[in-house]
Amino acid sequence: MSLDASPPSLSLPQSVSSRLVATSDLTYHILEAGATPARDRPLVVLLHGFPEIAYSWRRVLPKLAAAGFYAVAPDQRGFGRTTGWDTRGYDDVDLQSFSLTTLVRDIVLLVHALGYRSVHCVAGHDCGAITASTCALIRPDFFRSVALMSHPFNGSPDLPFNTANESSIESQAKAAGQGGGGGAEGSAAASGIHEALARHGRKHYKWYYSTPNAGPDMSSLAPEELHRFLRGYFHLKSGSWPGNKPRPLSGWSAEEVVQMPGYYIMPADATMPQAVERDMADEPTQGKSSHSWLPDEELAVYVAEYARTGFQGGLNWYRVRTAPDGRYTRDYDIFAGKKIEPPCAFVSGKQDWGIYQEPGALDKMTSGAVCSDFRSLRLLDGVGHWIPQESPDEVAQTIISLIKELDS
Repeated sequence: MSLDASPPSLSLPQSVSSRLVATSDLTYHILEAGATPARDRPLVVLLHGFPEIAYSWRRVLPKLAAAGFYAVAPDQRGFGRTTGWDTRGYDDVDLQSFSLTTLVRDIVLLVHALGYRSVHCVAGHDCGAITASTCALIRPDFFRSVALMSHPFNGSPDLPFNTANESSIESQAKAAGQGGGGGAEGSAAASGIHEALARHGRKHYKWYYSTPNAGPDMSSLAPEELHRFLRGYFHLKSGSWPGNKPRPLSGWSAEEVVQMPGYYIMPADATMPQAVERDMADEPTQGKSSHSWLPDEELAVYVAEYARTGFQGGLNWYRVRTAPDGRYTRDYDIFAGKKIEPPCAFVSGKQDWGIYQEPGALDKMTSGAVCSDFRSLRLLDGVGHWIPQESPDEVAQTIISLIKELDS
C-alpha cells in the first residue's frame, strides 16, 4: 500500500473527464461532465460512499450533463486520489479533521474553487449521504436541494433537555446520554447493544470498522484476495444477491438488528473479508450476476485504487461517528433541533438494507419530522445498495426532477 504509487487508469465515458483541483486544505481529484468556460450551467455535486470513490458516479455524470447541468463527483477526504488529509496511522491521526462540519467545509471550498457560489443539488450515497444531508442542514442558502440514497437523514442532534429543572440524578443521567448526529452512533442508544449482539454471536459492522484491526484486515489482502473480497462485498449488498429481503425494523435492539445480513451484523469472530467469504461460499453465481452493472474491468479500478491507498482513510469516517462520548461530533450540536430546509428527495433500491439500518429514519424524512420540504420517495424493485451503479438512469432523473421543481 502506497499513497505515492501511480494511480490506476480510469475507464470513463467519453463525456467524463478527470482532473485535480487545489483548495486551501485539500487537493481534490474530481470527475466532471458538462463544464463550460462561462460556468453558466447549474452545478450538481455527487458524493460517494464506502468503499467507493468518485468513479461510482461514472454512469450518472453524463446523464446530468446531457440534461444541461455541470456535474462534479469528488474523491472525498480519505479516499482515492484526493490528497492533503491526515494520513497518519490509527493511533496518531487527528479525527477532528474528519468531523461532519469539516466534510461540509471541504465541499464548500471545492465549489468556490470551481468558480461557483451555490449548488443546485448535492446528492449523496451511503456515507456520502451523511455529508450531503449535513451540507443541506447547515448551509440551506448554499445547497439549494438535496438527494439522498441508501442512508436516510435521521435528524439533527437531540440534546439533553430541561435538565436544569430536574433532580441532579435525573439530569446527570440525561447529560450522560448525550449523543451527536441524530443517529444511533455514539449515543446512549448504542450502549448495551454490543453486549447483546455478542450473546447472539454477532457484532455491528460500524463498530468493527472503528477498531484498529479493520484497516489491516482489508488493506493487507493480496491483489487476488482483494478482488475476491470486493467482488463479494459489492455483490452481497446489491439487488443481484437473492439473500437481500429488507424490511423495516421496529427499534434499535439486538433482537431487531440481528435480522440484517452478515455484512451489516457480522459474525462476532469474523473480519469483514471473512464475513463476505462465508456468505459467498454458498453463492452459486460467485457474484457473476453483478457483472452486468459491475464488470470485472470496472471492479478492477476499485481493486487497484484500494490496493494503492488502503481503507483507513474511509474507515476514519466511522470512527468519528461511533466515538462513545461524541467527542468528534460536538461541533454538530449547534444545529440541534434543526430540520433540512431545502427540497429533498430520497431514492434507493428495494433490496437495500441500508434504508432500514437506523430504524425509523426513513419515516422521519417522509413525514416531515426532520425535513421541511420532502418532495419524493422512490424505492426501485430489483435494485440493492449500489444504486448509482445499478440504476443510474433513475438516479439522474430523480436529481433532474428535483432541480426542475426549484424554479417552477
